Amino acid sequence: TKLPVLISKSIENVMGNQFRCGVLMGANVADEVARQRTCESTLACDFGSDSVNERIRQIFDEEHFRVSRITDVAGAEACGALKNIIALGAGFVDGLNLGGNTKAALLRIGLLEMTKFCTMFFEGVEKGTFMESCGVADLITTCYGGRNRKCSKEFAKRRGVEPAYLDSESCTKLWSAIESEMLNGQKLQGTLASQEVYNLLKARNLLYEFPLMTAIYEISFEGKPVNTIVDGIRTHTESTAIPLSKL
Repeated sequence: TKLPVLISKSIENVMGNQFRCGVLMGANVADEVARQRTCESTLACDFGSDSVNERIRQIFDEEHFRVSRITDVAGAEACGALKNIIALGAGFVDGLNLGGNTKAALLRIGLLEMTKFCTMFFEGVEKGTFMESCGVADLITTCYGGRNRKCSKEFAKRRGVEPAYLDSESCTKLWSAIESEMLNGQKLQGTLASQEVYNLLKARNLLYEFPLMTAIYEISFEGKPVNTIVDGIRTHTESTAIPLSKL
């Protein structure tokens, strides 16, 4: 299994001539942005000039869409993919009516695993990135209002009346049916990201380092009972303390 490749890096490689690519990521649910409800976003870029960086930030920044800038392109972009995996877990929690405390624990552990994955596989990732809109804020809004949470909640409800275990083919068919019925042509990102991350971690014998992401995959594609989502929370022993001076 190859190492993960960022879309921004792929664009830079195709463009050549030292082309630099940035990303705009954050807690930006599209319909709320269209309604001009106040939100934040994170522009991750470094075009070699402070004045150029600031001019580009100002292009996107306006009264209802507040944009801050960081230089950590890899961390910001990877967060945008990984949070969709955690959102699947949030939907499982909601579908089982496990409550706010369990969901809060899942979000905290999810953020820890996102941080660990990014720092493990990408260079130059900064811990402060995860406190930006592209990090914790995007994780929160996706786990409460995104399409991945919505569909995984339905997955959990339907699995509640199915046998305790499903085979992989039945899991895939169930996801496809839910996506078709609920998303009006849109696609789930969390299921694809979960498969890619799981295969990468398995190939490198790192599943034990990411018990939550592993549990989400096993429920989604190996047919494990949805209530095993709590095992991904309970078996996670890590804590973190980031001094405010480091953010």
